[in-house]
Formats: sequence, structure tokens, C-alpha cells
Amino acid sequence: MDTLRFGATYFKLTLGRLCQQRWLLAGLALLCLLLPLGAGQAANTLLSRGVDFHGVTLAISAPEGDGVPQMLEQFMGDMEDIAQYCRIVSMDEEAALSALERGEVTAVLALPENFIRGVMWGENPDLRLIVAGDRPLESLLLLWVGQSACDILSAFQSGVYAVLDLYEEAPPPGLDREDVVLDINLRYISLAVDRTDMFRTEEISATRTLPVPLHYALALISYFALSAAPLFVPVYSGDWLRPQRRLRAAGRGTAAGYWSGVLAGMVFLLPLLLPALLLAGGGEPLSLVASALGMALYCSLFSSVCCLAARSVAGCGAAAFTISLASLALAGGIVPPVLLPGPMGQLSGLSPVTWLMELAARPMGICQVSASAWAGLVLTGVGMAALALFLYRRRADSEEVGL
Repeated sequence: MDTLRFGATYFKLTLGRLCQQRWLLAGLALLCLLLPLGAGQAANTLLSRGVDFHGVTLAISAPEGDGVPQMLEQFMGDMEDIAQYCRIVSMDEEAALSALERGEVTAVLALPENFIRGVMWGENPDLRLIVAGDRPLESLLLLWVGQSACDILSAFQSGVYAVLDLYEEAPPPGLDREDVVLDINLRYISLAVDRTDMFRTEEISATRTLPVPLHYALALISYFALSAAPLFVPVYSGDWLRPQRRLRAAGRGTAAGYWSGVLAGMVFLLPLLLPALLLAGGGEPLSLVASALGMALYCSLFSSVCCLAARSVAGCGAAAFTISLASLALAGGIVPPVLLPGPMGQLSGLSPVTWLMELAARPMGICQVSASAWAGLVLTGVGMAALALFLYRRRADSEEVGL
């Protein structure tokens, strides 16, 4: 009972010490309430609307008297998937180059003589694609389209050659080889035109599991809670630690002082996290309070390690900012998760922000906390508590010696 009374008294004193930071905490609360929600809506608008891209215009030219450009203009203009981003126009080469200089077309595709015949017979004549040097994005898109077309053409020609090899082995009576070449090419052209029926379109969210506004709101809430560590420096440094050695001499360990700081940090973080979670998505009240308490405990433990490992407020702020910002980036809180580089995306499950986001989203019924997130929260939480207790005792001894 005496131990509990001592702990309660120490907690009250620690809470009073933190109350001197009330204006900073009020500013952080305002930041946690407004910025995550605004950033979430802004990200949703940006990712839903996309970038301002109006497509490309490709001019196709061929030697005089060749009707292939006109045929391709009509044929490819009717293909909806290509027409969404590319407009085909037929021109003679001189007019096409002039249009390219004026910026009226994006690129010029110059076809050689007898292009169609060369493709059908496997000769694959060389093409010339002339692009504008000041439009790299459009040029890159055309390069990708050209590579995709080459892959399709290569696959189709493999099929054509396979059919012709079978024909050569046992030619059917009355079937001419030229008719076989024409028929099989027409069959593959038909497959190319109707290729959209071979695929199933699936829409993927840029943020995978969570809706875009909620994803960014929870990511920023978790980031701000982790980066609030410098606010708790007064209860982990200076004259606040100096009495600890004397208390140990009186039979009181350092655990009471340390856990008083952690609980006081929770008390100050909870009013920041709970209203922000309510505004972000709400959920079942008791479950929401439990998630907010878990987040507050984890962030308070993280703050204690940053405060005790650093020797100044600036050092604590730099450490907390660096770690929380790296965690935010790994969790897809800056660049959407689907756009993260492969290796970076695979490391997202190691981010504390990812764990806290899953914990925050659990009461909203959108996703469950994964086993890896629970393991990360528990293992790193216990590790931070053990490390912070060691640092707390060492800092208390050094402050006492410094008197």
C-alpha cells in the first residue's frame, strides 16, 4: 500500500511538471486534429483526379503512294484502349516533321516501304520514331507502347511460325502456303483487336487496405504522436532526476519515477489521439478508447527512449523527427504504398507507423491488426521499456554525481 501511495504521489508530481508544457501540447493537439484530416482529403482528391495528362499525338508517314498510314489511322483510332491516350494521324514525312517542330504532334513514326508485307513474312523492317527532345514524359510513354507492341508482335510471329512449321511437315491437300500465311495473320490480327476480352480489369486502391483519406489521416496522427517526444524532456532530465539516487538509498527504486513519466505522457497524449481518431473514422467507443490508450502507451515509451538517449531537447527532437519521418515514409504516409519501390514496400511491415495505423483502424471495422503488427508493438514496446529503465537509472546517477 505504501508503494502504491508513493507511486501515485510521484505520478501527480510528474503530471504537474508536464502541465508547464500545456501551450505546446495545445498547439500539438490542434495540429493533430486539423492537419491529418486536411491532408487525407487533399491526398484523396489528388490520387482520384490524377495528373493533368492530355495524351499524345502520333503522326505516321510512309513513302508516297503507300496507304498504310491511312489504314492505321482508321484501324487504331477504333481501338478504345489506345485512343484513351494516343491519337493517330496520317501525314507525309515532311509535313509530319514540320508539325513536330511546331509542337502539334508528339512524335513521328516513319514506316519503310512494304511495311505490312515485311511484318507478315517475318522480315520485321526497321522503323524510325522521331520524338521531341523537350517532352520526355510523352517520349517515355511512346517507348513503352512501342516495346509492348514489339512483345505482342514477337509472340504473334512465334505463333505464325509454329503454324507454318506444321504446314511444312504435312501440307493439307488444296491449301496453298500463301493462303495459310494470310489466314493465320488475319487470325492474330483479330486476337490483337479483341485483346481486351482476354483481361479482367481490377481497380487497386493507391493505399491498398484503407481508404485514401483515412490512410493519410491515421499515418499523420501516428507520426505526430511519435514526434512529440521533445515535449516530455522535462520529466526525463535535469533536476527532475537528481533525487533518484537519494530515493534509492531510502529503499525506492527508479521504476516508480520512470513509469510515472510514461503514464503522465499517456495522459497528455490521449486527449490528442482520441479526438483525432473520432474525427478520422470513429468506431465502437470502448474499442476506440482501447486503441487510443495502446497508441498513447507506445508513443510515450518511444518518447522516453528519445528523451533519455539524447542529452538535449534539440538532440531528442532530431532523433524523434528522423525516426518518425522514416517510419512515415515506410508506411506509405508520403508516397502511396503502391508507388513505393519494391524493397521499400517490403519493409513497410517494420514501420511503427504501420503498426499504429492498424491499431487505430481496428475499431473502425476496416481491417484487423495483423500478427506481425501485434508482435512489433509488443516486442519493441518491451524493448524500449527495458532500454529506457537502464538509461533512466544511468542518467539519474550522472545527474546526482554532477551536483
